[in-house]
Amino acid sequence: MWNSLYWIRLKSLWQDISYRRLAYALALSGLLHLFLIGKFHLNFIDFTDSRQVIEARLVLPKVAPQPTEQPLSVKDKPAIKPVDLKNPADVESPPAELATPTKISEPADPVSIAELPKNELIEPATEPEIAEPVLANLAEEVGLIINPKPYQYIESEFDVYTDKDTVVDRAPAGSARMVFQILPSGEQYKIESLIKAKGLAALLIPDLLQTSEGYLDQIGLEPAHYLYKFGDKKEKTYRADFDWESKKLSLRTEKGEQKLDLAEGTQDLLSFMYQFMFVPPLQNMQILITNGKKLGVYDYSFEGEELIATKMGELNTLHLARQAAEGEKKTELWLALDYRYVPVKIRETDKDGKVYELLVTDLKTERAATSE
Repeated sequence: MWNSLYWIRLKSLWQDISYRRLAYALALSGLLHLFLIGKFHLNFIDFTDSRQVIEARLVLPKVAPQPTEQPLSVKDKPAIKPVDLKNPADVESPPAELATPTKISEPADPVSIAELPKNELIEPATEPEIAEPVLANLAEEVGLIINPKPYQYIESEFDVYTDKDTVVDRAPAGSARMVFQILPSGEQYKIESLIKAKGLAALLIPDLLQTSEGYLDQIGLEPAHYLYKFGDKKEKTYRADFDWESKKLSLRTEKGEQKLDLAEGTQDLLSFMYQFMFVPPLQNMQILITNGKKLGVYDYSFEGEELIATKMGELNTLHLARQAAEGEKKTELWLALDYRYVPVKIRETDKDGKVYELLVTDLKTERAATSE
């Protein structure tokens, strides 16, 4: 009933022109507002809690270490694992993100070090240590102290006596001259000794010539050839050749040749006296020495320090004596303490008691090594 009255009321109002126009206006206005509001709403950003948040972080890539700054040593290099070719599935493929290395070309213009940032300056590569020669450690291995400044040239003059008298002005029976020199190469040496008789004895006694030639190593003299020649007598001529590479010593006399084993540090009758200039005495008092005819062990003992009288004046010396067996020649040396242990007095006593003594009269150490 109420619905019928409501529709009758609306129908009567609709028939009224003023109400009809008002209804048209209201309907048109509503449609227009709905259209405009709906269109504007399409462009709104949804700020509800259901929105999604996108997060982004900047991550610096890991820089590979420069090989020039810290090269890998042999110990740091990773071990290469053997690959079983029968099972290809075990072979690891390289990561996808690693790109194929490309050849780096040099820049057209060199870059000054001052233009580089501080953190990009490259430390200069350290030079590899050069391995020292084995001989450089030889003296340390055998426990010797080496004199680093031996004389390059020594010329010694001696008076020769046949007695043990200590009078300086007594008449000598002969003279001797010894010359030691290191050759210009700095790697070789040469020693020459010549003893001559004086007066009527010179008519009967021939000259005695001895020479020693060889090389210098880290512990002093290393003989290569030695000659002992007493006049022109073949039976009094001896030679010794040192083959250090094969460690053999060849001794040649009138009777023939014999080969012996060559031990480290072996000397001849001349070189051993000047070897003390390189290795001071009291360090090695047992020396293998050859006279060209045989090879023997010379045991020396320290007899003390002595002040000897010479034509040069008094000299402070170190007295050494060979402990010879009964029936063998005794050898004594006096080495000058103020002249780097150069021999200034030499004495030999035969088994029958006969004495030969050389006493220095002059000593020079400043002549050129090339002088003869």
